[in-house]
Amino acid sequence: MEQNQENKVNYHGHYYGRLVRIIFIIAGIIMIATFPFFSHLINLPLPITLFAVLVLVIVGGLLNPLSKWVFIIGSIIPMCAFIMFEYYAYYAYHNLPSTNPINVNFFWVNQILALIFFFATYLSVKTLRAMIQGKMSDEPW
Repeated sequence: MEQNQENKVNYHGHYYGRLVRIIFIIAGIIMIATFPFFSHLINLPLPITLFAVLVLVIVGGLLNPLSKWVFIIGSIIPMCAFIMFEYYAYYAYHNLPSTNPINVNFFWVNQILALIFFFATYLSVKTLRAMIQGKMSDEPW
């Protein structure tokens, strides 16, 4: 019986790929579930939005402790997503009337997604740092 790649690597407590993967999936679910309600407030075409969610899930699925380049991409994506969702939260808070419940919900969904990607950035960069410093190896514990 073949072991999973992630089980063959000596992490020393520095690998957070599984957690980042879960965060990406949760964020993707939130994005897909809320998009129909907020599509009129988002200035992106539908195909671009759906493609972004697919890229998020694909990169999450590719994360593993033996691919530094995937973790580089996996660190850049949550940084960009954090900036985008925090921008939309800021925009909603300062420019959309709070008397409309959809605007308030738009603010909160974007703020929550910004926080989710903030934590994903931290965890993915922490893992990338361990990879660069050589704290992860193919040697058994």
